[in-house]
Amino acid sequence: MMKTWQLAIPFNILLLVIFFHFSASSQKTYSSEGKSQVRIESNMTVEQAKEKARELAMIDAIEQVLGTYVEQNTDITISEGRDKYNIIGTTRVKGDWIKTIRETYSEPKDLPEKRVTGSGPEYYISCTIKGEIREASPKAKIVFATLNCPEAHCRQTEFYSGESLYLYFKSPIDGYLSIFLDDGERLYRLFPYSSMTGKDYSAGLIEGDKDYILFSKKKRDISFLPEEYEFYSTKQGVEYNSIYVVFSSDAYKKPILDDQKNKNIDGVEMILPKSLTQKEFQLWLADNRSLLTGFIDARIKISIKQKE
Repeated sequence: MMKTWQLAIPFNILLLVIFFHFSASSQKTYSSEGKSQVRIESNMTVEQAKEKARELAMIDAIEQVLGTYVEQNTDITISEGRDKYNIIGTTRVKGDWIKTIRETYSEPKDLPEKRVTGSGPEYYISCTIKGEIREASPKAKIVFATLNCPEAHCRQTEFYSGESLYLYFKSPIDGYLSIFLDDGERLYRLFPYSSMTGKDYSAGLIEGDKDYILFSKKKRDISFLPEEYEFYSTKQGVEYNSIYVVFSSDAYKKPILDDQKNKNIDGVEMILPKSLTQKEFQLWLADNRSLLTGFIDARIKISIKQKE
């Protein structure tokens, strides 16, 4: 008869093992505040100047705690298509912005001490932002671009009313993708397509090393019926929107969305995709950033205007 032996593990050692596992899988976060000041150029709106000021203030907040990114830094690692840095605007930083706690802006004002000799008034806007950050974690080096035709060479960020939207995307690794349109009031989910139903399509599954052109029935890079989208503007001037590209190597849940709605604009019947408020979207992004170290959200700024 074989004797069996039961291995006894002291309770304090078990606690130590569990605590160590938890600590190893989490990252320390920091609270930091940054400031910036931006001159409002002749080709900029006040809102565009605010966006630029916000980006620079976020960069300042990260650099105060984690230092400045230098191209030759040896601690920037690249592994399996992942880079250990983050990009805010066009600037590489050594930290991830998790969530915004508070942000304030000054009213545009002339600063005579900053004027070039003999020049007229120069208006500036300032931003102070406080947020939660952490050291940058390795993320997939994704490639993406908005297009006005279903070919990679068509990439652009300036659209005319009535033009279609397409999006090029490529990732070095498998993962999950979502695309949203921000019209300044609400966020509309454009991808996954409405035909991608079921619990497995809270976000669209993407294969690594594969070129995708989304929103095209001709390309059909994904074996589901795609939606096609057109920009439509009734404004006489230029209208600015943003496209959010959200990607993660780990699965994530979609936000709660309102149903599709029909809208009649100047006699044209339109179907608006499922949507959510800007506040709800930003809270959803913050939750995912804090839980998933490989979570990426990038924004493409686009303009829409009437054909001349």
